[in-house]
Amino acid sequence: MEDEQWSLLQKACAEALGIFFLVFVGAGTAAVALILGHKAPTFGNPNDIGIGALGGMGDWLAIGLAFAFAIMTMVYVFGHVSGAHINPAVTFALLLRGYISIREALAYWVAQLIGATLGAFTIALVYGHQAWSIGGLGAPGPFPGVPLWRAGVAEAIGTFALVLGVYGLAINKKAPSGWAGLIIALNIAGLIVLLGNVSGAAINPARTAGPMIADAAFGLAFHWNVLVVYVVAQLVGAAAVAGIYPWIAMKARGGTVHQRE
Repeated sequence: MEDEQWSLLQKACAEALGIFFLVFVGAGTAAVALILGHKAPTFGNPNDIGIGALGGMGDWLAIGLAFAFAIMTMVYVFGHVSGAHINPAVTFALLLRGYISIREALAYWVAQLIGATLGAFTIALVYGHQAWSIGGLGAPGPFPGVPLWRAGVAEAIGTFALVLGVYGLAINKKAPSGWAGLIIALNIAGLIVLLGNVSGAAINPARTAGPMIADAAFGLAFHWNVLVVYVVAQLVGAAAVAGIYPWIAMKARGGTVHQRE
C-alpha cells in the first residue's frame, strides 16, 4: 500500500533497518540461549549449530518475547513509512492482491535480505566466535528428530497465521486502530513458542536466509535443502492468506474487502 509521501528508497531503508533489528534482537536471543546453555548442535555436526538445538519452553518463551518486542517497536517506528512488513512473505501476500507494486515489492525483498544478513553479522560482532560456533547466529532448522517435511509444514502453517494477522490489520479498516504493533507481536510470540521445537519458527524468508548466509561466511555448512523447503513453505502460507482472507472478509453485497484508506 503505497504512500506518495515517502520515496521508495526511504521505504526500502525502513524495511532494511526494521528487519535488521528483528534479526539482531530475535535471532540474537536464540544464539545467546544456546551460548548460555551450551546446547547440542542442530544437525549433529559440532560445527553446525542452530536454534533447532533449543528445547526448553523457557528458551522459546524468551525468544518469542524478544522477537515480539523487536517487531512491536519496528511496527510503531516504521509502520507509517513502509508499512513495516519486515518479512518477505508479508510483502508477497500484499503483492498478490495488488496492494503494492512489483517494483516496490522487489525493493522491499532486497532490503529485507540485506537487513537480515547484516543483523546476523552484528550478532557475531557483539558476541564473537561463540555467536556462530555455538549459537549458529540463531539460524533456524528442524528440531532434532523432526523430518524436514514436517518442519516445512510447520513453517507454512506458522507463516499463514502470521500473515493472516498482518493482512487483516493492514487492509481491514474495521480493525482496531493503533493496536497493530501489539497484536502482531503477540501473535508472532505465540507462534514461536508453539513451533520452536519443530522448525525453529522462522516464519520469515529473510530471517531464515540471513543467519544462514552469515554462518556460511564464517565457515559453517549452508543447508540449501532447509532454506529451499522453508522459503517455499513460507511463501505458500502467505499465498494462502492472500487467497482466503479477502474471500472471507468480502462484503456480502459490495463484493469488496473493507479496505483501509
